[in-house]
Amino acid sequence: MKKTSTNVRWIMMFLVFLISTVSYLDRTNLSVSAPVIQHEFHISAMQLGIIFSAFSWTYALGQIPAGMIANWLKPRKTYFYGMLVWCIILILTTQAASFGAWVIFRIPFGLAEAVTWPAASVLLARWFPRVEYSQAMSLQNLGLVIGAAVAPPIVAFLLVHWGWQVAFIITGIIAAILGVFFYLYGRDNPEEHRGVSENELEWIKHDQLEENSEITSVPGLYRALLKRPTLWAASMANFGLDFVNYMFLTWYPTYLTEKYHMSLSEMGIMAMEPYLFGLITVLSAGTVVRRLVDKGRDSVSARKIVISLGLILGTATLFVTPFINNIYASVTCMSLGYAFVMSILGPMWSTAAEIGGKSGAGFVSGAINFIGNIGGILSPLLMGFILQYFNSFTPAILISAGITLLCSILFLILYRVHNDRAAILTFTKDTQSKLNNHSAS
Repeated sequence: MKKTSTNVRWIMMFLVFLISTVSYLDRTNLSVSAPVIQHEFHISAMQLGIIFSAFSWTYALGQIPAGMIANWLKPRKTYFYGMLVWCIILILTTQAASFGAWVIFRIPFGLAEAVTWPAASVLLARWFPRVEYSQAMSLQNLGLVIGAAVAPPIVAFLLVHWGWQVAFIITGIIAAILGVFFYLYGRDNPEEHRGVSENELEWIKHDQLEENSEITSVPGLYRALLKRPTLWAASMANFGLDFVNYMFLTWYPTYLTEKYHMSLSEMGIMAMEPYLFGLITVLSAGTVVRRLVDKGRDSVSARKIVISLGLILGTATLFVTPFINNIYASVTCMSLGYAFVMSILGPMWSTAAEIGGKSGAGFVSGAINFIGNIGGILSPLLMGFILQYFNSFTPAILISAGITLLCSILFLILYRVHNDRAAILTFTKDTQSKLNNHSAS
């Protein structure tokens, strides 16, 4: 079938990209402001690690419930309510004046942001054909990199001129405005959007997973999804990704200022490097998957190649980082490690819609993000412990490389999309048939 030229679905995903960007801008506020906040409130390195990880505690625990909420409310309302809550919590956080208060404010903020990725997976399953999954999720996940990239210079600028409180308030207001706009413009299904042409709707529907409209009522679907190896393959890949991601989101600015004695202005510029590299790799990964498919390779195997290669290259570059003496070469190598690991974002997150379908994508996404964010919890704690007791970041960087290597091996062993997709489809059909027979009798 010839691809349609209309693009409302891409406008929808661009809005999700903006939401992802703001979510990472919001959560990176703290890491950029950390040197100032740590000094102002006399917080130790270990306490700062706990504050960093407090967000991840509830962000991780909230993933599966958030997936269910996204399936129930659908993307439009999920983002609208979620982003209003982000705004309120960020503004209230400006009143934090102690270690305990920072932990208390970060916990509900993690819970509120938990809806971001599950809602995106639900939207993907409803608005895109499978052939575009990796490209669409690469665009959405690009927000992770862009948000983290623009945060250091923006927050550093606001911090130097007006203080960290202003940075929190401004980014919170941006989130609320974007949430309202998405609610007014967006729709949960392409059939409901007046801008979608018949050609675009036909293109969207031509390559979506076969699914009965009543599958949402099938009992046991979530348990069946949890038994599929592919869900755990993506979860292991996401664990490695989040371990590295949170190392950069939380401790990287402090790493630059303490190891290389950079000023806030210098740190704000240098802290952008991994995210600029990540911008290239994340965009390239989705394109590579699509080109492999266009050349005749199965989309599942194309994703497998890109994900495993990203983890392996990330492992290699992180491992050699501590052994490079030149400051710029070392920072660049570490930045490349981040970028290679981040390249798996689009292909990895397309897995949720691939095996979960419209009714299970939110749950699968939540489960993957829950496992991944255990890495997000451990990473800042480990960095804080190592910095306080060993006065060096080297062991943590080497441990990160070992974790990404292990995750790449587990991913290759467990990734079985074709079998798992067929198993879930058979399960839903059989269960629905039993329910229909029971009702008829």
